[in-house]
Amino acid sequence: MKELYELSYTLNLLNWELKVSCPKCAYDDLIELITSYEEKLFALKSSEEYAEFLRNAKNLTDEEQRIVNNELRNYERNKRVPKEFYSKYCKLKNKTNVIWREAKESNNYDLYKPYLKEIIEMTKKYYEFKNIENIPLYDLMISEYESGINTKLVDQLFNELKNEIIPIIKNYKGKIYQPYKKSYTDNELLECSKYLLNYIGFDNNRGVVGIYPHGFTEKMGNDDIRITFSQTNNPIDFCSTVIHEGGHGIFEQHINKEYSKYSTDTMYHLFGLHESQSRFYENMLGRNKNFWIPIYDDIKKMLKLDIDIDEFVDRLNTVKPSLIRTESDELTYCLHIIIRYEIERDIFNGNIDVDNLNTLWNQKYKEYLGIDVPNDSVGIMQDVHWSEGEFGYFPSYLLGSIYDGMILEEIKNVNDILKEGKIKDITKYLNENIHVYGGAYNSFEVIKRLTGKELSAKPLINYFKKKYDIM
Repeated sequence: MKELYELSYTLNLLNWELKVSCPKCAYDDLIELITSYEEKLFALKSSEEYAEFLRNAKNLTDEEQRIVNNELRNYERNKRVPKEFYSKYCKLKNKTNVIWREAKESNNYDLYKPYLKEIIEMTKKYYEFKNIENIPLYDLMISEYESGINTKLVDQLFNELKNEIIPIIKNYKGKIYQPYKKSYTDNELLECSKYLLNYIGFDNNRGVVGIYPHGFTEKMGNDDIRITFSQTNNPIDFCSTVIHEGGHGIFEQHINKEYSKYSTDTMYHLFGLHESQSRFYENMLGRNKNFWIPIYDDIKKMLKLDIDIDEFVDRLNTVKPSLIRTESDELTYCLHIIIRYEIERDIFNGNIDVDNLNTLWNQKYKEYLGIDVPNDSVGIMQDVHWSEGEFGYFPSYLLGSIYDGMILEEIKNVNDILKEGKIKDITKYLNENIHVYGGAYNSFEVIKRLTGKELSAKPLINYFKKKYDIM
């Protein structure tokens, strides 16, 4: 297990280098090195020796036994994947990620398209190998990211949201602002990000921030959590991104370290729960005016803002259909995810022509959000996920928001806590009731333990209706 942990740590560091700081001429060499480490890690985690270690673990707590059971399930699936295939698949994903970045920057979908098609085909084969339950392929794929989920349940939740959200967007009467832009150096953004992260409860001594075209959080090891955001001239989007990624980081920093004895990734299969925490900080807390009252003077100075707190918060909460998922408001964001989910679902159910994915993407943006997509860089190539073979990931974002609607109902006096600058009290509550258990319990169990209720989109819908005065 020490060898597994060290391999995993090294691999995460190399992936960080590839994404954040590797010189362009070294891409191919680093991809080869990463692939080599991925092969070694995969071989160990799909070995009978590893399975025997897990089967023979004794005197476990209930949570540890759950982690072990999850790892054994992963083992049973992984051992069916041929090593030669896995090596080729890893190399393709790493190469496609590099091509995606180049194609996005140059708005050259024709460069990216053949790699995307190959990623789709190899991802199908990958999950066909792992499909020991012989269930619909896309059901398996989304359950890899969120345990226990299936398309029937997702369709039900997402259709209910879509039917309620589209009218709210159409009837929105709030002020629509022109974009607010400021110029920042990397250091100015980095310093402000550290301030915000510390304020919400992220330990900067056990984490670091960097700049990358796409915001993400990467766990290297138990005490090494890396967070990125993009170089931007949009302070509103910057604040939301940092707070969002901070939620991910806080979760990782507070998982019981003992679980690393049995798994290098204790959150495997529970991306929705992870997303619920990032989106809880970003939306339920970070878009609340009371969040900003204790710190706005500092933020205003650091980001050189010349608007008052009311306009700043209004901008954070403006509803306006937009092209970019990561820059969208919390309401229209739901439709960005539903579009991606529907495309993914139909790709792997064999219902759409892969050759025309960008056309289908543009049609759905027009239908759901009323937006014309001017080019593929801000269309089908805006997200990194598909280039990395992460089909099935997107639904977890919106499932996380659905969980948040239910979690918010359980925390009393949120406005007073935030106004008094005591957000870390909320962080402590989440640490003790969700974070410490890592992936021991699936999201449905976590929600049931917290609320005593079954999963429902109604609390999120009610949150939106109340906030946007539709009740």
